[in-house]
Amino acid sequence: MRKRKNKQSRQPRKLFLVVCEGETEEEYVGLLRSYFRLPIVIKTKVCGNAVNRRLVKQYLKELGEEEYGESKVFFIYDADDPIITYKLQTLPGKVILSNPCFEFWYILHSKVSWHALSSADTVRLLRQINPVWKGYKKGVLTLEQGKYLLERMNSACENAEKLKWHENPSSNMNIFIEDLKSENS
Repeated sequence: MRKRKNKQSRQPRKLFLVVCEGETEEEYVGLLRSYFRLPIVIKTKVCGNAVNRRLVKQYLKELGEEEYGESKVFFIYDADDPIITYKLQTLPGKVILSNPCFEFWYILHSKVSWHALSSADTVRLLRQINPVWKGYKKGVLTLEQGKYLLERMNSACENAEKLKWHENPSSNMNIFIEDLKSENS
């Protein structure tokens, strides 16, 4: 009879809970999840403006937070609503904001914009910046758009750092990407 080798116990994986404002942010996080393929669990929850401490605790409990060695919470939101922006600052976790909206993060993959934008102007500029964005719809990324974003991710991070954080326009999405990259090393 063969003896069974002692299995080494697996280290608990980390959990990244990403609370998103909408489907656009959730779609991008899904793209990053499939690109990095990290040994961590990345779960997203679209919460809109109803985000609060109790909901975050509930989400972590539902995900079985205690099964993981470590968990981190990220809030990925548009900065166009100062009330929500303030509320997010009071919650436990890293706040990732794009000002005026998440589509500005997509623009940073191509260029740096130095003038203030409305959300509508941001989407309009995105559609003009490159033919890949011509038919852009919120909450959906085509394969070509995903490839475009992944190929230019490092440029977007560099461009984000050139802007003055939290002014319009700006984004600190590069912080989330840096956290993902650090899990890969």
